[in-house]
Amino acid sequence: MATTPAVYRTTHRVRFSDLDPYGHMRTAAYAAYFVDHRMDAVREQAGWGVANLEALPFKVFTRRMEIDFLRPAAGDQVIAITSAVKDFEGADANIECAMEDDAGTTLARCRIVVTFVDRAGGRPTHWPAEAVAPFVVDSQG
Repeated sequence: MATTPAVYRTTHRVRFSDLDPYGHMRTAAYAAYFVDHRMDAVREQAGWGVANLEALPFKVFTRRMEIDFLRPAAGDQVIAITSAVKDFEGADANIECAMEDDAGTTLARCRIVVTFVDRAGGRPTHWPAEAVAPFVVDSQG
């Protein structure tokens, strides 16, 4: 049985406090929106909310984040962010994200690499099947 990435989607309204002097979303805000979106995904898809992260037998750390800024987002603009874990390579999960306006125009793309760390040993380790399962959907293939 093949697996495909489970896509997660959120919508947001660009806040006034996230604007630069030109009325565009400031650079650092893009990273915050992408990270908050993924934390929502982790909570909704896997049940790993802020309240229970310390109780899990593992930790997940963001190792790398790359953002491609394509078009500016403006104040009060409604944006949608979609993401999916493209693949799992050893201890790393490669996540691809896209931010779009309400017309479907891509404003930014983001790649996030998160590393799975065994809490007891404190070392990166392969993602176990039970930790991967919430982020994929089974499909016939």
